[in-house]
Amino acid sequence: MRDKGNFSELINILKEDIQYYQKAIISGEAKPDRFNDLKSAIFESYLDIAQANYSNGADKEVVKQAVLECIPAFEDSFQFVSGFGQYDEMIWLISMAILCDVSLEDFQRITAILNRDGVNDQLLSFIIKSKEITWEESNSKVIQVHPYAKATNLNSSQDIKNYLDKVWYQGHSDAAWHDTHKNTKVNCYSGYWAWEAAAIAKIKGIEDSSLKTQKYYPYDAVHW
Repeated sequence: MRDKGNFSELINILKEDIQYYQKAIISGEAKPDRFNDLKSAIFESYLDIAQANYSNGADKEVVKQAVLECIPAFEDSFQFVSGFGQYDEMIWLISMAILCDVSLEDFQRITAILNRDGVNDQLLSFIIKSKEITWEESNSKVIQVHPYAKATNLNSSQDIKNYLDKVWYQGHSDAAWHDTHKNTKVNCYSGYWAWEAAAIAKIKGIEDSSLKTQKYYPYDAVHW
C-alpha cells in the first residue's frame, strides 16, 4: 500500500534525527543512562528509512543499502526482552534482508544478535533457515502471537490475501506505528508492509500475481 505521503521528507527528517542522536551520544550531551534509548531510536530510524524508501518507489539497490545501514545500528542497540514491538523489528529486518538478497555474511550479523539473545520460534526459524541453513529449526509457538502466528500457515496467494485482509493490520492495533497515516501534525508514516508475508512468498515460490495491488503486500520486493 503506497498511500500518498511525503516519504522523501520523512527520510530527510529521520536522517537528521539520527545525526542528532549520534551527536548527543558522542558529545556527552546525553547522559550515559540515556545511551541505550538513543541507540534504539537510531536503529528504529534506520529501519523506518528502509521502509520509507520502498514506500517511495525506490529500487532494490536503494532499499538494500538502507537495510545494510540498519545492521550496525541493530548490533549496537538491540537486546530482546519480551514485549510488543521488538518482534516487529526482528521479523521485518530479517524479511527485508531476504527480499534484498543481502550477503550471507551480513545476514549472519543480524542472526548473531538473535542467537545471542536466545530468540527463535517457528516463524523466525523458517525464514532464517531459507538463507542460513545451519540455523536451529524451531517448532515453538510464535513469540508475538498476534498477528504472526497466522503467518506460519501461508501456503498460497489466497492464504496471504486472507492474512492481510483480516489479520495483519488488525493484529497490530497496539503497535506504536498503527494509524500513523492519520497523523496530520507529524510526518511519521513510513508505510505499512507485511514484509514477512513477502519473504514467505519468495521462499516458497508462491504464485502471487493476484496480489500485485494487495494492501500491505510489498509485491515489487518479491520480484526484485
